Amino acid sequence: MCVIVIKPENTNISREDIEAMYKQNPHGVGISYLDKNKNLLIWQKGLTDWDEIEKIVNELYSVEAIVHFRYGTSGPNNAIMCHPFPINEENRLKGESEKLFYHNGELKPFEPEENAPCSDAYIFWKYVVNKIDLPLEKEVEKWFDDGINKMAFHTTEGIQTVGEYYDWNGLKVSNLKFTRFLFEKSKPRKVLSFVKWNIVLKSINGTINTFTKLKDKIE
Repeated sequence: MCVIVIKPENTNISREDIEAMYKQNPHGVGISYLDKNKNLLIWQKGLTDWDEIEKIVNELYSVEAIVHFRYGTSGPNNAIMCHPFPINEENRLKGESEKLFYHNGELKPFEPEENAPCSDAYIFWKYVVNKIDLPLEKEVEKWFDDGINKMAFHTTEGIQTVGEYYDWNGLKVSNLKFTRFLFEKSKPRKVLSFVKWNIVLKSINGTINTFTKLKDKIE
């Protein structure tokens, strides 16, 4: 399912959030940001080491960036199928580009055959995204926004998103499924079943009755 994370300027992604996002989406991470001096997007993908991901994110504290955690639903789970995909360029593991494409969801009409070397997002990028103009026109954006799939187009002019994004710790995220790994750390104590409560109450009542009888004897 993946998660797309849009990190504003002067904002960080906590180590706790990075770990939760990766546990939910363990098939590789991609990151991009705008180098204002070059006026190009600097990007890389296929990252799997939490320490390295955290280090890169920390270094990008002052700039706007996109971070993508992949959960492979079709195609191979390898570095080259991670996001982003550079628009109108050769797919590769890193580079400097003017336009990038990120996706979260399942593109059923573009699902590859079993054991194919590519994913649905790759096929959609290759045959659709590479042939459209950015920023997206309203009609195209409506067509892309099917209520299931989320997208992000990172260009030297800014970031355009498709679909609903959610606020999380100063970030914009395409879904909140990763939060289950955060809540697991603070699970509530087990509630005793009705049967166990009856046993406890009988034990308490027995103790009270014993003390009552003892008190009566003393008096």
